[in-house]
Amino acid sequence: MELPRKKAATPADNPEQQVVVAGRAGEALDMLLSILRKHSVRFHRIPEGEAVVQTIRETPLVDLVLVTYPLPDMKFRDFMVAIKEAVPPVRPPQVVVIVTKEDAKDVAGFVNRGVQVLPAHLHPSHLERLVSKYLRKAPRPAVRIMVGMGVNLGGAGKVLRMAQAANVSTSGMLIRTNEEFPLGSAISLEFTLPGAQEPIRAEATVVRHTDPDREQIRGLGLKFVDIAPGHKSRLEEYLQQKLVRDDD
Repeated sequence: MELPRKKAATPADNPEQQVVVAGRAGEALDMLLSILRKHSVRFHRIPEGEAVVQTIRETPLVDLVLVTYPLPDMKFRDFMVAIKEAVPPVRPPQVVVIVTKEDAKDVAGFVNRGVQVLPAHLHPSHLERLVSKYLRKAPRPAVRIMVGMGVNLGGAGKVLRMAQAANVSTSGMLIRTNEEFPLGSAISLEFTLPGAQEPIRAEATVVRHTDPDREQIRGLGLKFVDIAPGHKSRLEEYLQQKLVRDDD
């Protein structure tokens, strides 16, 4: 008898997914929060735009920002500009804004510019189907790889460290370490994937410090800023194979 296949992991199963809910209270917000609770998604309710931007600045790995329009403290255009300025060189989060028919014109200019617009008058089941699309990214594979780090500390030169990767993606990695190098610190990485002989080398920058109380891990979030195409393709192939194996 063939055993049932394990359900593929979704962002709702991934404790690292970061979702922020912003904007005004009301019926649309109530529906949105109900959807997120049903999917067991870890989310943060932050009504004010300025506070959301600050959160993104401090936690650049925020994946998704859901906005029930309007924001109570700033114009949507200013909000989007502030998000873009807050996260380079890290990829910006997906922004989904829920608006009434009367307010749709205020955000129409941002469609296809990193913003998805959903009508607030949709039936709850229809809204849930649309919102759920943004809760289904593949999780980052958990890996245990020893990583050699050359940490550039200003005029102090390069300091060599060893650390263990907790998870890896094609854009960066989370490493376990008790040291807290300043945000923006330049890191030279070298690590060997399981079963491989040739190491992968990359240049990275520190983009966040973990919250041990919330994430149950003490470490650093690193963003790759320079990796040779051949090294990147080997990493992509490994991650794809690992995701397939984990879903079997």
